[in-house]
Amino acid sequence: MQRIESGRLGGRYLLRLPKGVPGLRPTAARVRGAVFDRIGSEVRGARVLDLFGGSGAMSVEAISRGAQKATVVELSGKVARHLRTQAEALGITEQLQVVKADALEFLQRGGSAYDLVIIDPPFAIPEVVDGIAERIVQGWLAEGAIVVCERELVRGKSREVAWPESLELEATKHYGQAVVEFLRFAPKTESLHADDL
Repeated sequence: MQRIESGRLGGRYLLRLPKGVPGLRPTAARVRGAVFDRIGSEVRGARVLDLFGGSGAMSVEAISRGAQKATVVELSGKVARHLRTQAEALGITEQLQVVKADALEFLQRGGSAYDLVIIDPPFAIPEVVDGIAERIVQGWLAEGAIVVCERELVRGKSREVAWPESLELEATKHYGQAVVEFLRFAPKTESLHADDL
C-alpha cells in the first residue's frame, strides 16, 4: 500500500488500487517525495491539476503538504470511482475534485489557471505528452506555474518533448526507469517599441 510521505496526512495509507486497469502505475514513493521536496513551499496554497490521476498519490500528497485544491483527471471510470472513495476516506472531498475524462479532451474545454500541473501518462503512450504540452499553455497555467512531467527511460533515454517556448526547463532528474522534468511557465511578452505607443 502507498503511504503519504509528509504534511498533515503524512503517515496515512492510500486504499489499494482496483485490479485489472491497464497502464495503472503509481508514482514510486521515492520519486513522489523527491518531486515535492524540490517544489518545497511553492505547493502551499497551490491549485493543482493532475492530468493522469491513476492512484491519486501525487494530488493527495500535494493537498497534504498544503495545496489549496487539486483537480484529478482520470479516464477510467473504475479508477475515478476509486479516487472519490479515497478522498472520502481521507476527509478531503472538498479539496480533491475528480473528473472522468481523457486528458487531451479535458484541455480542450475552458478552464481556470493552475499553479502546479502534473503530467504522468501511462508509459505505453509517451507521445501524448506533445499534445498536452501544446494545450496547457493555452490558459491553463498561472504565471510562474510549475509543470512536472514524468516519463519512462528506455536504455537510459526518453522520448523528446517539444515543450513550448513559454515553458522553461529548470531541471531534469532520473529515478531508476523514470525521468522527471521540472518546467516553469514564463509567458513571453513582446517589448513595445516607440512606434507602437
